[in-house]
Amino acid sequence: MKRFLQITAIAGFSAALLGASLQPAKAQTPGYDVNGCGWYIVLGCSTSRSDAKNILMQLGGPMVGGGAGSRVINTSDVDGFRNGFYCVADGPYITREEAGSVAWVEAVPDAYVKRGC
Repeated sequence: MKRFLQITAIAGFSAALLGASLQPAKAQTPGYDVNGCGWYIVLGCSTSRSDAKNILMQLGGPMVGGGAGSRVINTSDVDGFRNGFYCVADGPYITREEAGSVAWVEAVPDAYVKRGC
């Protein structure tokens, strides 16, 4: 009987893990849009990718920050942003309120929220 309970528990745990892995990433990470559309917290921009990477490293490196994580984006790849820049951004978040609730302004007083897709 004990062996049956162990196998049943393992099977249930495996099913739970499998079910979780089949869920879309958006459902697993509230506030984050895996398609790249949404609200970004812009932390700094440059016409030079290497300068933008330096800004990112000064802020703590890739994926630091809110739920979406910060990284360098090429603004030419994101509709709604002015082409020709590399920006350190945290996002995208689904709503402006979610992006605005992340406390980047404490570290970067000039940070602002912008919509892009």
